[in-house]
Amino acid sequence: MMKYSELKADLMGMFDEKKLQMLPQEWGFFNEFEREIKTIGYAVNLTEALIEKACQKQIEFLVTHHDSWEFIFGLKESCNQILEKNGITHAYFHAPLDDAEFGTSASLAKALGMRGLEKVMPYADIYYGGVTGEVEPVDFNVFSEMLTDILKEQVRCYQNNANPVRKVAVAAGGGNMTTEMRIAAEAGCDTYVTGEYVLYSQQYAQHVGMNLFVGSHTNTEILGVESLVQKIAGDKEIRIIKIDEPNY
Repeated sequence: MMKYSELKADLMGMFDEKKLQMLPQEWGFFNEFEREIKTIGYAVNLTEALIEKACQKQIEFLVTHHDSWEFIFGLKESCNQILEKNGITHAYFHAPLDDAEFGTSASLAKALGMRGLEKVMPYADIYYGGVTGEVEPVDFNVFSEMLTDILKEQVRCYQNNANPVRKVAVAAGGGNMTTEMRIAAEAGCDTYVTGEYVLYSQQYAQHVGMNLFVGSHTNTEILGVESLVQKIAGDKEIRIIKIDEPNY
């Protein structure tokens, strides 16, 4: 176990303080009070159903990538009420975790065996949402199997060139914008991995001859949240529990 104030200090120390101050809306804490923390729960999203699962598992500190979205009208207020009622402290880190060396895109890239990672796809001029890197040349179908195994879900696969997969861009979560994909294409990537897609992303990938792999927003980002809570816990006697959630 660990005092909450010490745990929070350790958590904040994992990110660049100046960047946090520049975009305070991209991270936050709710329902804070001093106590001993024995159990940390983690997930990508914050919903009423997820908080109820956290209650059942007697989680005291809940860490997510996303806060409850304010444009899902009424969700934030409802989630905050349940957190307060059950005495659960919540923390979320959105852009800071996307940008981190142990973050969402970087963690998925490392799981894929990518080397020489470089941050790409800037957000608000201070954070980056994606990474590029290289893998040992591998057949398209083999790469698809690797990604499916990592994400533990069916992956949409669009083969747009006949070459082995070599240079890959990973934009975990919502990397479906053609402006982001263009950065990957201009960096020489033959393959693009993300967690959302639309008509335009499929057409752009085909237009530039870049393979496109699409998992779910949630499952492409969960490895980064897992990396974060593992860093928080370290060698302390704190339980870490992954909370099951739909692979939106």
